Amino acid sequence: EYPQPNAKNVATYEALQDRHLDIIHLFVIWQYNDFEWARDYLDVAKENGSITMITWMPTPNTAQDILDGKADEYINEFAAGVKSYDEEIWMRPLHESNGDWYTWGTGADSVNNAEDKVAAAYRYIVDIFRKNGVENVKWVWTTNNGSSGGTLTGSYPGDDYVDYVSIDGYNWGTAQSWSSWSSFEEVFMDAYTALCQYKKPMFLAEFSSSELGGNKAEWINEMFRVLPEKFPRIIGLVWFSESKPDNEGDWGLDTSEEAVEAWKKGISAYPPAKRISH
Repeated sequence: EYPQPNAKNVATYEALQDRHLDIIHLFVIWQYNDFEWARDYLDVAKENGSITMITWMPTPNTAQDILDGKADEYINEFAAGVKSYDEEIWMRPLHESNGDWYTWGTGADSVNNAEDKVAAAYRYIVDIFRKNGVENVKWVWTTNNGSSGGTLTGSYPGDDYVDYVSIDGYNWGTAQSWSSWSSFEEVFMDAYTALCQYKKPMFLAEFSSSELGGNKAEWINEMFRVLPEKFPRIIGLVWFSESKPDNEGDWGLDTSEEAVEAWKKGISAYPPAKRISH
């Protein structure tokens, strides 16, 4: 479960950062959440003047399951719901497929989630939306900053199927036995360089830093220092502000006053994320 963007959470986060949320992030899990479930959260974003980005998680399906049509009814019903909604929605299916932690991840099942199959499944989903005449969607493709079983770009579905490219990445610090402190540049440069081959707008769809093993506030300060010079194509930042149990990571923005102040200072000068037109 994820702490979803209800009106209270949106207002709290905007007050925390002292800035409007241009993008509001909603996790939708195929196994549990249909479009009607998502509608209330879409309404919150609409009333707030924000763009909703839906991370559309095909659990429990593999890429091959999608290609075999096992989720067609769900996909078609969701497409119809999106079409009926009078707002642009950013859809982010099959994210982080270069890892082994999701049912569609190449590292979780190298046969049913071979990278060419993941790319084909992404196209399959988009094609269903197109057949339903859905025109109020922008498609977001996401790689994880580090791969476990896949590669950074092997599942890219092609320029005709993507409006935005994006990266997910985290500085885990010393939160895990296998992790160590990494700067913003260390977390993102390899993936950023790989995605620069695509002539698509690019943003960070999920990111955060731990407090453990270093200085989170300084990590944020450094991020805003290096973004203009070393990551000039990054047009948006979506902080993953949830500290997870069992010390997976203290990802919340408000883990320290210093971190909040660093974010507020940096984000106040960062350009708004805007809709693109094609």
